[in-house]
Amino acid sequence: MIKTGNWIPDELHVMLRITDVLLGCFFYQLMEDINQFKKSTSTLIEQEMHRIGITHFQFYESKTKGKYDWTTLNGVEKLNVLKNFEVTRSVSGDHGRKMEFLWHEFLRLYLFLRQDHITEEEIDSFEQAAKSWILKFCEPTIGKSNSANKKKKGMFNPTDITPYMHIFAHYIPQFFRILKSKNLQFKHFSTSSLEKKNHMHVWVFFGATTMGGGNKANSVVHNILTYENRQLYFLMNNIPKSIVQKTIVLKE
Repeated sequence: MIKTGNWIPDELHVMLRITDVLLGCFFYQLMEDINQFKKSTSTLIEQEMHRIGITHFQFYESKTKGKYDWTTLNGVEKLNVLKNFEVTRSVSGDHGRKMEFLWHEFLRLYLFLRQDHITEEEIDSFEQAAKSWILKFCEPTIGKSNSANKKKKGMFNPTDITPYMHIFAHYIPQFFRILKSKNLQFKHFSTSSLEKKNHMHVWVFFGATTMGGGNKANSVVHNILTYENRQLYFLMNNIPKSIVQKTIVLKE
C-alpha cells in the first residue's frame, strides 16, 4: 500500500467524479417511473438546465433498454448545477430538500478545498462535515411498505458510494494536515490545466464530441502533433497567425 505522504488526490477529479454520482443517482431515481420520465420529467430537467445557462443539455435514449443518457458536462457546468439547479422542482417534499442539501453541502465542502489558509479547527470541522455528508447520502429507508406507519424514504444505497467519496471523507482531512505542515495548499495539486488541454484537443480534432479517429490519411495523434508543432514554430519565429488586409487609397 502506498503511504499517505507519497500520493495526493486531484481536487478537480474529486469534484467531477462525486458530482457524476450525485447527478446519476438523481436522474436514475427519476427514471424509476420511465413513462413519467419520458412524458414530462426529462423536459422539466432540460428546462431547468437551460434556465441556469446550460442550454446544450439534453437526454437521449441509452443502449440499455428503459434508460436514458445525458449530455456530459464540464467542470464549470457541474459547479453551476450544484449551486443553481433547483432539485425540488423535480423531486418534491422532504426527499427533494434532502437531495438539494447533499448538492449544496458537497459544493461548500469542495470550495473549502480551494481556500488559501486553513486552520486546524477548520480541518477538524471539515472532517466531521464530510463524514456526516456521507451518512446523509446513504440514509436508509425507515419503515416497511406494508406497515401501518408511514414509510420514510431514504436517500441512496451504500453501494453507490465510490472510492472518490471514501477519499473525500476519510483521507482528504489527513492530506490537509500533511500539506499544512509543509506550508502547501490542496489547490496546488490540480490537473485542471491538463483537462483544459484535453478539452481543446477534443474540440479541435473530434468536432466537440468524444468520437472520431482523425482523417483518412493520418491518425489523430499525428494530427495533434502536427498542429502543435506548427503552433510552436509560429510562436518561436514570431510569425503572425493571420493576414491583415491593407487598403490603399489612391488620391488624384
